[in-house]
Amino acid sequence: MATYRIPKNLSKVRVAKGLGHKWMVWNGKQGRAEFAIVCKDRKQAEEVATMINKKQHAGEIEVLVG
Repeated sequence: MATYRIPKNLSKVRVAKGLGHKWMVWNGKQGRAEFAIVCKDRKQAEEVATMINKKQHAGEIEVLVG
């Protein structure tokens, strides 16, 4: 499991397909403000995105990487 720290000023995130056709949760920004979590499949990415958007985390989130 990988633990990701969620920034306090994170905007709304969405599910996107990244390099190598990997599903990821992404905030739509590039460069220094970019935030991305790579997931094993689309279902897991959607679950992580809803948890982050509804603020159902304590500043960190654990994601099972497959």
